[in-house]
Amino acid sequence: MVMPLRHLVVSLAVALLATSAHAADSVFDSPQAPVPAPSVPVHVWSGPYAGAFVGYNTSNFDQSGGATFDGDGFVGGVYTGYNLQTDRIVYGIEADIGGSGVDGRGFNGAVGAPIDAETNIFGSLRARAGVAVDPFLVFGTAGVAASRNELSLGGASDSQTSIGYTLGAGVEAKISDNVTSRLEYRYSDFGSETYDLGNTSVSSGFDEHSIRAGIALKF
Repeated sequence: MVMPLRHLVVSLAVALLATSAHAADSVFDSPQAPVPAPSVPVHVWSGPYAGAFVGYNTSNFDQSGGATFDGDGFVGGVYTGYNLQTDRIVYGIEADIGGSGVDGRGFNGAVGAPIDAETNIFGSLRARAGVAVDPFLVFGTAGVAASRNELSLGGASDSQTSIGYTLGAGVEAKISDNVTSRLEYRYSDFGSETYDLGNTSVSSGFDEHSIRAGIALKF
């Protein structure tokens, strides 16, 4: 009876050791859970926004008869718009309005007298499109622009509103979830208008270059 009991004990021990070894192999061979990739912040550019800008403009005024003269000065105003976003593509519409300190002085050959030009109020309505490279948005813009100008000659002056086009590009940066800053370049070209200046009339148009910095609140 002793020998069979010994064989039984040995058999049970071998079986237990084999089961433990198989369980250990199962534990060590089990696949490791994937390590989650670090999250990358994604800024949402869609929605309405409004802000303010300051800038510096240089202008070239064209008179009838081929005479030209330059002007420059600081500008400032407000802008508002609405963005839509599809993946990294951001697009929308924007409007701005502002006041200008741009003025220039030249010579009118028709009457042989100095002529002064001054830009007062301006604005635009534009489309915008860009690519989001968080936390930046690189964009282009184009649309219609208007500017209220005054010409003065020999004590007489007249004001007219010039209509033209504007286009440009810039970069916008997220300061926080609701605040953005921007730096933008714009070129605008305005058609000629006729100014009645006493005993003479002057047809004048102009184009301008503008560098602007702005800050906006996203709603």
